[in-house]
Amino acid sequence: MKISYIISNVLFIAFVVSLLVAIIFFEIGLRAFRKQNERKSKESNSLGFRWLLYAGVLLLLSIVFSLIKF
Repeated sequence: MKISYIISNVLFIAFVVSLLVAIIFFEIGLRAFRKQNERKSKESNSLGFRWLLYAGVLLLLSIVFSLIKF
């Protein structure tokens, strides 16, 4: 089994986990928005966007490592 295959799979699993964390933070922000708690909504949404950015970077790295053959 190639090293790049293993690295790509690990990065993809990390992408899925970080995407799940982003979805959870967006859900917390949505619940706070419904309860008119603006401060908690902004904090949760900013954390959600940060984790969404992490997920995008991890997906990009996973794709790059899947294309490299070593």
